[in-house]
Amino acid sequence: MAPRMWQCLIVLSVWFVLPPTISRAADHPSDEFLQMIVQLIGNSDREFRAAGLEQVRTSVKGVPATKLFVAQLPKLDSAGQAALLSALADRGDAAARPAVVELVTVGRDEQVRAAALAALGSLGGTADLPLLIKALSSASAVERAAAQQSLVQTKGDTVNKKLVAESKSAAPAVKTALLEVLTIRRASDELPAFLAAVTDDNAQVRAAALSALGQLGHPEQIAGMLAGVLKSAKGNERDNAEKDVAAICSRIGNEDKRGSVLIDALNTVPVADRDELLSLVGRVGGKKLISFVADIAAGDDAARRKLAIDALSKWPDASVADQLLELISRATDAAERHLAFQAYVKIAAARDGRSDKQRLDRMKEAMKVAQTTEEQSLVINRTRTAYDVESLRFLLPFVDQPQFAQGACETIVEIAHHREVRDPNKAEFDKALDKVIETSKDPVVIDRAKRYQRGETWERPKK
Repeated sequence: MAPRMWQCLIVLSVWFVLPPTISRAADHPSDEFLQMIVQLIGNSDREFRAAGLEQVRTSVKGVPATKLFVAQLPKLDSAGQAALLSALADRGDAAARPAVVELVTVGRDEQVRAAALAALGSLGGTADLPLLIKALSSASAVERAAAQQSLVQTKGDTVNKKLVAESKSAAPAVKTALLEVLTIRRASDELPAFLAAVTDDNAQVRAAALSALGQLGHPEQIAGMLAGVLKSAKGNERDNAEKDVAAICSRIGNEDKRGSVLIDALNTVPVADRDELLSLVGRVGGKKLISFVADIAAGDDAARRKLAIDALSKWPDASVADQLLELISRATDAAERHLAFQAYVKIAAARDGRSDKQRLDRMKEAMKVAQTTEEQSLVINRTRTAYDVESLRFLLPFVDQPQFAQGACETIVEIAHHREVRDPNKAEFDKALDKVIETSKDPVVIDRAKRYQRGETWERPKK
């Protein structure tokens, strides 16, 4: 068989280098050429089969050839069927659709069913939506993924509306998948359907709807999304919901308008629920909202102050740093003051549009108002975001203080990691890294320090 296969490959090669006027009419291939492809498809050798499948994809046109290739499906093992289905999908001839549908409905092998479902995205149409949607509830994860991908690819002017209609009565897992499909399809014409789902009783459905609006929505949808934010469970779900609303706000170029739009949306929420949305206000940020939140943070209600300080800690830039510094100095409750201090350090260390020197100046200010070893250690740790030789000089004295030595060593090697800071100040960094090597008890920190002294790189382990 092998010599015959090599002969087939040689003939195929000749076929594709001959001029079109001699024998290259791919739309009218000879029977012998088609049979060569069939033999290659049915061969167990991977390379021979791949050569045949490539011809299925690209070289031989027409329905008769498609039907001939489809007829080979029952003769192949499951791996061969899956490979041929993929090639037929790339071929894009709808004449293969009936056989593909049959394999979805009566096929026994999971791999083959998944390949058939995947092929329907290219070969099928709106008539196949029920079959694909049904597959979204399959016990097989690969079949569900294949069906979802095909729903994304299916063409037709009414596909989005049909998917929305089906989603309304679907089980939560299927509804979630359909919302994800509509998002990938960029179904911006179906925003009302997404809005209706943001308050669904199922957390996955809510998350999918809010994520869709975060990607496709406009300011007009923000007020409706707030109900979904409020229904989201506190923690990751609430955080992600807030980020979805903030994503729409970020697309409003004018900062003042951004603040006005959010305030208008907040005014549609019952007064009793508005404080729950302060965290969202913090994520959106902007000068127009600073005083709104800062006034609450300095108010008489302790519970509201805590919510407002948390909101300030989520600000997208350091524009609220002075407000937080004032809160630290005025706070009479130790826990509240510590919360404000943590927020200040987080904001001050943010890698926003400020210079490294400005970040370091904020860290120095934080160290001045730090009251405990814990707070001082936090400042030492976050100074790592100020990539400047002055940061090294600020940190070095802490290496000599036992309670701060290990944290200072770690932060120094983090700054030394940045070659653009280290190389122009090599002598100073080498001396500091000698001290780190002598002091640190962490073998990773010591190894990094030695590498940086030698001018080597160090790759951070992937999470």
